[in-house]
Amino acid sequence: MESVGRVREGRYRHSLLPDRPTGAPPRVEVVDLRAELAGGNRGLLSASLSAGLASLPAGERAILMINRRGTASVVVCRDCGHVQRCPECERSLVYHQAGVTLRCHHCGTASPLASRCPACRSPRIRYLGGGTQRVEEEVRSAFPGLRVGRLDRDVAEHKGAVQRVLDAFAEGRIDVLVGTSLVAKGLDIPEVTLVGVVSADVALNLPDERAAERTFQLLTQAVGRAGRGEMPGLAIIQTYQPDHPAIQAVATGNAAAFYDAELEVRRRFGSPPFGRLVKLTVGLPDPWPRARGRGHGGSTPRRGRGSRCFLARTSSPIAVLGPAPAYVARRAGRWRWNVVLRGERPLDLLTPPPGAPWSIDVDPDSLL
Repeated sequence: MESVGRVREGRYRHSLLPDRPTGAPPRVEVVDLRAELAGGNRGLLSASLSAGLASLPAGERAILMINRRGTASVVVCRDCGHVQRCPECERSLVYHQAGVTLRCHHCGTASPLASRCPACRSPRIRYLGGGTQRVEEEVRSAFPGLRVGRLDRDVAEHKGAVQRVLDAFAEGRIDVLVGTSLVAKGLDIPEVTLVGVVSADVALNLPDERAAERTFQLLTQAVGRAGRGEMPGLAIIQTYQPDHPAIQAVATGNAAAFYDAELEVRRRFGSPPFGRLVKLTVGLPDPWPRARGRGHGGSTPRRGRGSRCFLARTSSPIAVLGPAPAYVARRAGRWRWNVVLRGERPLDLLTPPPGAPWSIDVDPDSLL
């Protein structure tokens, strides 16, 4: 998005590749998962995607992408609603059937599977959502004649496993490859005629201003795996937000409206490429409000708009957002808080820069 904005301002020169090097662009179908749910489909595969897999001709291959690992993404008690969380970073633990463990995808902490709720001792524990392992299981169960492989970080932890899976897929010993974003980039296999994005919503609603841009990029890359040979390709995108501009841009092959809307929002808020962002992070030993960490200039951080964490003067308007809990609220035994500065010259507020325990990220790749 920043590059497109700089092209439109005349700061960058734009060279466009008008055609794919091989094959024709695939046909893209968007499936509304709300309608699937209303029709009684509780699985991860829509009727359209199931039909595509059922009719997959011999010798052709399919890629199914869901950018989440594991079998269930949330483990919740049906009696008290307690969600099992990581003791280190407070993020929800993910159930992995392989090894029968709960794992944190942010810090790597593993916990044994609880037979009773840690909060109320109820045995009524439910596993919600799904990831690559659950997709693999559903495909194997519904289509026993298809040979299924999986590629995600869990597989990649084993030496040489990624290359073995990719070689088997390229050579036709795997019919359906299930994976995270690892399967969306760089695969040039002419026999891939079907691509299914199991959930386009995984990253779309993250609290990050680049979430829509990243979703657009990932979907474009995933869709581009289909139809790279002489056989026509089909890409099926499953989503609860079929009208979202990022998804429509991929479905129609016309990104201009998406660029227009995204750049207008960034212009209005002074975000890159029209301004700069600075993310400051501090780790405190105790959760708010008991913590009394000191801000730059000796002030005490206070919650909410108008916080006087930074006392330097500046001539240009700068928005100060926060303090707010970081997306991963706890790490290495400390509670993490973010302050975001946004404007034309936000670094002017940091003269001199704050020292420890603050960390500074200028124009961060992510606000998470």
